[in-house]
Amino acid sequence: MRILTFASLVFLGLLAPALASRAAYAVNQVPVLDIGRTCRAAQDYGMNDPKETYRNCMLDEKEARTQLGQKWSKFKATSRRGCVPPHPIPSYVEMLTCLEMDQNTLVPYQGGVGAAGGTSSYTHDSAQPRPAMSPGPRPAGSF
Repeated sequence: MRILTFASLVFLGLLAPALASRAAYAVNQVPVLDIGRTCRAAQDYGMNDPKETYRNCMLDEKEARTQLGQKWSKFKATSRRGCVPPHPIPSYVEMLTCLEMDQNTLVPYQGGVGAAGGTSSYTHDSAQPRPAMSPGPRPAGSF
């Protein structure tokens, strides 16, 4: 079993506040991500010319960053903390999607009002019968 030395304990003691302040910073402001690296990695997976894939990726990431800047304070701190990407290829698009999905799952049912603000004919306690369950797959040759 390895014993922590005094120097290791001191290092850990100095590291903990730095990590805590970084986490607090991530909650208060949109984090700065290396989208250039993210988009360079995306070039290998694009369907088009790698340069076009990179350019489109950068445009999407910059647009998502702008939207995050406008909406950041409206997202809950716990959501912001949970959606900051820890992985090596972070993305503002993924972060924005995560925050919006988290925000939308916390919205209570509003009696027929759709996401776009329109009304829906669907009622939650509808007396309409549900469709019958599918009988499932048929054995081979029984078509």
